[in-house]
Amino acid sequence: MHVLSPRVRLLLGVIGSVSIAIGSLGVGWLGPASVLRSWAVFELLRNSRGAATLSGLLVVVGALLLLAAWVSLGVSLLERRSSRGSTLPASAEAPRESDASRTSMQVREVAIAATAWSIPLLFTLPLFSRDMFAYVGQGRLMAAGLNPYTTGMADLPGWFGLGVDPLWADTQTPYGPVFVWLEKIVVMSTDALPPEVAIGAFRFLAVVGLAMLAFYAWRIARLRGLNQAGVLWIVAASPLVLMNFVVAGHNDSLMLGFIVAGVYYALKDRPLLGTVFVALAIGVKPIALIALPIIGLIWAGSNVGWAAIIRRWSAVAAVGIGGVVLLGWGIGVGVGWIGALATPVTISSWYAPANILGISIGGLANGLGLSGDAAQVAVKMVLLAAGCAAAVYLLVTKRRADPLWLLGSCFAVIVIASPVIHPWYGLWMLTLLALIGVDRLWRIRTVLYATAFFMLIGLAEPMDLIPRLEPDTMIPVAVIGTAIIGVAAVLISAEMVTRRTVAVRGLRVPSISN
Repeated sequence: MHVLSPRVRLLLGVIGSVSIAIGSLGVGWLGPASVLRSWAVFELLRNSRGAATLSGLLVVVGALLLLAAWVSLGVSLLERRSSRGSTLPASAEAPRESDASRTSMQVREVAIAATAWSIPLLFTLPLFSRDMFAYVGQGRLMAAGLNPYTTGMADLPGWFGLGVDPLWADTQTPYGPVFVWLEKIVVMSTDALPPEVAIGAFRFLAVVGLAMLAFYAWRIARLRGLNQAGVLWIVAASPLVLMNFVVAGHNDSLMLGFIVAGVYYALKDRPLLGTVFVALAIGVKPIALIALPIIGLIWAGSNVGWAAIIRRWSAVAAVGIGGVVLLGWGIGVGVGWIGALATPVTISSWYAPANILGISIGGLANGLGLSGDAAQVAVKMVLLAAGCAAAVYLLVTKRRADPLWLLGSCFAVIVIASPVIHPWYGLWMLTLLALIGVDRLWRIRTVLYATAFFMLIGLAEPMDLIPRLEPDTMIPVAVIGTAIIGVAAVLISAEMVTRRTVAVRGLRVPSISN
């Protein structure tokens, strides 16, 4: 892969985004009761074998174009830093001015690319996940005076017609009171309009979260002396980010935005404000509880004893958890979000290590005449508990480590031990890896290969190829086969260019983060 010019790269990504938007008309999610199904264009695109195949291919090709444009952008950052490192400055003042100008130009280039690639995706039908339909359903539960922590979607009249995944039928919401309150506001304010309007509002919230994440990640990068453009390249312009935080509209962008904002303010000696932001993150997704002790450690400092640390942990717990509890009672849902932390045990990802081990032990239990299902649940719970214990161990024994490294490590051990690892969970770790610093070749490869893997998972799992076309296995085979071949080609090209860049520097590894 040769580094494309900025204009060509920008145009390539825009073409990819437009391709995804057009393809989504044929394979994006639509509720069974959606009024859009009666429109002629949707009937044509969604009930024809050829149109459905073409639509699926457009989505895949668009994602591949985005991946190629994004990788080319990252390679250009590598090569520019490489050439910079090989040139000795003529004076002390000139390089500082030149560096500031170069940094500003690179940040602007990445920000423009991320924005331009995102805009067409705002107009897609939901792809890669149906969670936005669940947000609408949960908002309707709240609007009806029901508690989404004790009531499943099946108790809502017409829930299936919305397009909610049947997995949500008897599953309580795993989200915090801040987000269920937002769900209620969105649904009540769009009650007289088609559900697609509410879905658009939830996508808007996700994009706001992404903008907040990018802004505070950039500020942390500047504070820590990281390459600001390199950080934004990972957290804002990645095709995995665009697929999950724009197209799929996941609320994880809000959670991450609040966490990163909280860490930034804690690093700027404003720990109470940082705690408030983390409390908002917990109110979106309770898994953000992991970040509270990190804020406490930053507040306490690295050279204090356990007494000071415990005081800070108590303070952030009182503000953070106490605030979420009060909000829960205030909106009438109580503390059901605590029980929602167990939701990951009820579902599984086929590629999650905990699920693979659980299935293996469950099969063995069946062979011994025992309950395989019970064995699987037990394995999942034990491993998840082990992941939480590992996070506590890190907080205790590595409390003087870089707080962002510690936060990333705690997230990593819990996610790896979880029986469900959604593609957007990968963004939790990639975001924090970017803020730790991508200054080793293995870290650059981790970003590239993790992005590619989770992109393939996202492209493979949720294609809505119309019920009457489901028996035709050639459609998904053709679509996913194209995705695998295309992603492999991009990765091989990126590997060749990266190796060449390293070789030119005499085995010194280039960096996109510092």
